[in-house]
Amino acid sequence: MAEKKNPTLKKARQEMTYLTGDAEVKRLAFLREKWEMDRISDINNVKREAKEETKKETAKKMLEKGIGINTIIEITGLTKEEIEKL
Repeated sequence: MAEKKNPTLKKARQEMTYLTGDAEVKRLAFLREKWEMDRISDINNVKREAKEETKKETAKKMLEKGIGINTIIEITGLTKEEIEKL
């Protein structure tokens, strides 16, 4: 009601609404960016884990074929300890 009688108050309310909305847009953009970075990080972790698992499977097969540990280390990049645990 007061805004109808006072154009300055109406203008102030419009500015406040605009600025508040702008802050909300920034907050949503920040949250979206954080979500996207977390998603990319999760994808990279899954890829890294899959790569390690593939190396271990390859090393197991090489051990079964009687290939020496030093050769397996060179090919897979696994440590001697990791290979011995297989």
